Amino acid sequence: MDYNSNNIDQSLRLAYENTEYRTFKPELSIRIGQENEPLTVFLFDNNAFTWAYVSACNPYSIKISDSENQKRHEILMEQVKNRGWRFLEGEGRAMDKTWAEKSLFILDISKKEALELAQQFEQNAIVFGYFNQKPQLLFCLEK
Repeated sequence: MDYNSNNIDQSLRLAYENTEYRTFKPELSIRIGQENEPLTVFLFDNNAFTWAYVSACNPYSIKISDSENQKRHEILMEQVKNRGWRFLEGEGRAMDKTWAEKSLFILDISKKEALELAQQFEQNAIVFGYFNQKPQLLFCLEK
């Protein structure tokens, strides 16, 4: 696996960087590279030291039907539940509100596990973070 962005189109990279990664309950808003006190408080309150924001929708950023995206999201949720990870539902959405994707904010998942999960669902990238650090964009493409 190649965990860098050498193979990512610049416009696609900008799209990831200009996305707001949200959770619904509680409401959190996450942006790449930005400090986030509400996120830090949430992680502290939930005794979580790592997290990842993962979607199963639109494999390799190719738009598919809403019904197929819903099926993929449900499979992702089931796998996360089966692994015993705590999670929140959310959506990644463009700052210009031209698109949104269902996603999961997963607590206490390792970077390796998160990248493997994303690759299983044919994703280009995830958002990953450690307690009290800025969220980072990680790419998970095969060579």
